[in-house]
Amino acid sequence: MTNLREIIKYLENVAPRDLTVGEHDSRIEIGPQTEQEQLNTTVNRILIATYPSGRVVTRSTQDKANLLITHFPIFRYPSDQISGLDLVRVRLLAKNYISSYVLGSAIVGARDGLTDAVVDALELQKLQEFYTIGKYVDAASLGRICQINENMNHSRFADYVAMKMEQEAVKFTGDLDRKVDSILVCPGHYLGIPELIAANQMNVKTIVTSGVAPETRLVAAEQGLNVIELREFVMEELGMKRLRHRMSLEYPELKIEFTSSEPVSKNLRYR
Repeated sequence: MTNLREIIKYLENVAPRDLTVGEHDSRIEIGPQTEQEQLNTTVNRILIATYPSGRVVTRSTQDKANLLITHFPIFRYPSDQISGLDLVRVRLLAKNYISSYVLGSAIVGARDGLTDAVVDALELQKLQEFYTIGKYVDAASLGRICQINENMNHSRFADYVAMKMEQEAVKFTGDLDRKVDSILVCPGHYLGIPELIAANQMNVKTIVTSGVAPETRLVAAEQGLNVIELREFVMEELGMKRLRHRMSLEYPELKIEFTSSEPVSKNLRYR
């Protein structure tokens, strides 16, 4: 019998605590908090998703899962009052004895984590790791600096990224005619102005990420950087799917499923 504590230890090995960036820690969000309680909690069905939406939580109850593993939490910040959809999700999980584990920012820069999954999907050649200030260490791996084995400008590269990621469109900031050289890949919304400045100092002029803040996008343009942004969850999904595959190999006795968190917005064009 596999217990919750064993699964948590495995996930802590997959995404080490030292890779945590900002306040995005990995943790049990709903469920047993003490080690002894976790040892006494049996796990035989796991559902993995990027975001614990109402649909995902409902799916976990229908699958009779014991554990829901997501990248994004239900509560992004500490809260002393629960209402609305948050309350519905918490009640569904608690009523059905489903624990929820948040695999935070540590999974982004981890080996075979979210970033490596995107790099492999884009068929880029990894050159080195990209580091930023960690929560628990001075330098935590966050992204990968890569190159592409073709000569192309950013107009063609943006099309290439959209094709490889199966997207109708991407958001682009920069010079479409400029040649692509070194590329920083980092899923999620973890890149801020300090990271962009650091990348620029490393002569990295192309960035592929899930999204940046408007002020970060403006600084990127002023610094001569080229930024390609994909829609929400698109990049993160690849790494969470890979986690499901890895865990299925590690725990063949468990039923482990993945459910997608597909983007709900569309890009509309008016003439």
